[in-house]
Amino acid sequence: MHMMEPIVFIVFLVVFAILLLTVFPAAGGQTRVAKPKHAPRQMAAVGQRSLAARQAAQRAGYEGGPDYVNVTDIGLLAYRGIDEPRLVRTGKVLTDTDYLRPFAELWLPHEARGKIRFELVDAEGRLRYADEARYDLGAGRNTLLPGTWLPLRGKSIVPGDWLLRLAAGDLLLAAHKFGWQPAGGGEIKRYMASDGEISPELQRALDAQPVEGISLSELLGH
Repeated sequence: MHMMEPIVFIVFLVVFAILLLTVFPAAGGQTRVAKPKHAPRQMAAVGQRSLAARQAAQRAGYEGGPDYVNVTDIGLLAYRGIDEPRLVRTGKVLTDTDYLRPFAELWLPHEARGKIRFELVDAEGRLRYADEARYDLGAGRNTLLPGTWLPLRGKSIVPGDWLLRLAAGDLLLAAHKFGWQPAGGGEIKRYMASDGEISPELQRALDAQPVEGISLSELLGH
């Protein structure tokens, strides 16, 4: 009986050691305690951006992103006489255009109020137009249409590429490049298709700021 007691004690120690290893695995083993994971924060989708907007943002060196302001569309409205404006994004502006009006669409993750500046710079680097105003911007897409425009009737056009620059405060958001196309071709040019369709939002902005009946002197006064 006395000889069996050491054996029983040794067996007990072995069983106890196995139990400890089962409950508390060695640090160098493969078993890991799963840590709770935090659900990733949902980002609002910026959505589709026009080719002109993507190229203009890239030219300005502005990346944007879901937490920042993004340029989703940019271009020009070219007016000739009393015709409906021609939308110009990646195409060229006709040299017999009476006046130009820039527009842009910005996407924001939340509401904001800020200073937005539009500029038109000719091929020689001269500033030909500037409009700066404060805008109340909502979360999502916002259509921006300045209340002023660049009169061109009777003025010479500097050949080459011009730039439409869009800035928020001191930050350049977009640099949209556009060129010019000689009118020519007679009246048929008046039936040229626009470079894309005018969105309902832009149309509402146009309806809110009609331009019919404005004299050339009033245009020059801006």
